[in-house]
Amino acid sequence: MDHQLQPKLNIHYKEDQARNGLAILLALSPVWGLWSIYVSSWLLKAIYDGGFSGYEDLAGLLVFYMGLMAVGLFGLFVCLDAKFVVTEKELILPWRYFLSLGFTRNQKWSDLETVDFKNDELRLKFRVGEARFKLTGMNNNDLKDFVVAVRSNAPEARCSFDKKAIETVMPDSQAAPGADGSFTAIWEQDLASRFGSTAFVPLEAKAKLKNETLTVIGQVSFGGLSAVYLCKDKLGDSVIVKEAVVPLNSDAAMKEKAIEMFEREAKILQGLNHPYIARVLDHFVENDRHYLMLEHVNGLDLRAFVKEHGPQGERLVMRWALDMALILSYLHEKDPPIIHRDITPDNIVLDRLGSIKLIDFGAANELLGTATGTLVGKQCYIPPEQFRGKATTQSDIYALGCTLYYLTTGTDPEPLSQSSLPDELKEKYPALNELIEKCTAMEAHERLQTAEDVVALARAYTKEQQAESLTINTAEKVAKPFAGELK
Repeated sequence: MDHQLQPKLNIHYKEDQARNGLAILLALSPVWGLWSIYVSSWLLKAIYDGGFSGYEDLAGLLVFYMGLMAVGLFGLFVCLDAKFVVTEKELILPWRYFLSLGFTRNQKWSDLETVDFKNDELRLKFRVGEARFKLTGMNNNDLKDFVVAVRSNAPEARCSFDKKAIETVMPDSQAAPGADGSFTAIWEQDLASRFGSTAFVPLEAKAKLKNETLTVIGQVSFGGLSAVYLCKDKLGDSVIVKEAVVPLNSDAAMKEKAIEMFEREAKILQGLNHPYIARVLDHFVENDRHYLMLEHVNGLDLRAFVKEHGPQGERLVMRWALDMALILSYLHEKDPPIIHRDITPDNIVLDRLGSIKLIDFGAANELLGTATGTLVGKQCYIPPEQFRGKATTQSDIYALGCTLYYLTTGTDPEPLSQSSLPDELKEKYPALNELIEKCTAMEAHERLQTAEDVVALARAYTKEQQAESLTINTAEKVAKPFAGELK
């Protein structure tokens, strides 16, 4: 999401040249380190005692030794800097490439022109400068990560390689590179090896969807047989696209049932219209993959908000409790009820106007009689019955109580237990603690039975707070005319 820090991948690189340089610098450290410090200290004292005038030679010598010390420290830093940093927008190379890349080590992916694998060397040529390094400087896993990063982030870069390079990157591969002479074969083989168990390979950056009206900007998350992407439409607006695929090895009946469920869920979600729920804009199918296109909400999810601003007080958490309960009430009153199954701080975003929005419906499903559901959701927020595959509307209420616990304490609740605030917060926030305990009872029949029950408690608290504020304000207004007399 836009608000989050840009994700980074660190790829470690060890080079004989850097090791040799480090060994030489350490061997010479008595000169540029200890001796330079000693002489510099002595010169500084001499100049301080005698004044600068007449001691120009000493000052020059001081500059020389301090420069020698600086060169030694910088050389040490350069030799120890042994990683490539991959982000969505750029590749940050080690400091040793600073001079060969036009006095900058931050290179945009769009500036990468060619990638050459020759023998045991990889050469990256940018618009300004190039960088070369030995393939043996990375382990196979890091080298594969680097290959995937190049293919995903710089698909327009021209890539060439030889057989030896392929064997170095993928030693277990027997397949020859693609006939088109591109780098795609290595990338696809690596992804296939990583995700072969699920027969699902996520889309790369700049892939096109929906008759080329959507462009994939980057992957937000990936897991199992689904992925979530940030995309741009033809107007340049951001949307979220959720992708799901039926396993290729499934039998015909299972495929048909899965497709039916995908389409049913999409139809239900497209029919939702609530100010606190991210809108589902469209549903389409391409290459046997099903896609939901959702509204992109700019803001901060509540987990990130708490990490940044710390645990929140009772008044604000109760306000959020009311808003979340209104969302659940809307979902649970549908016919049949919609059970979200994944209410967590990660799936609720605080937008720029201060309102909350439920953004993720990957776990949503209809309540279909006694049908066994799929286990979804995060461990600390899942009630016992959902672990047994029997989620009900009370399961969402349990997850809501766990979410309120996190917002108040800044820590996830104990899994499979009734949540209760720490003793010091119980006394400070009695109403909120009561709500959390009533939502998170282990047995479903002992919890608050409906989202409307949560709404009622949250509204009662809000009215009490408003009445208390009104009483305080009234008292202040009455006392104000007498303030001068009381002085």
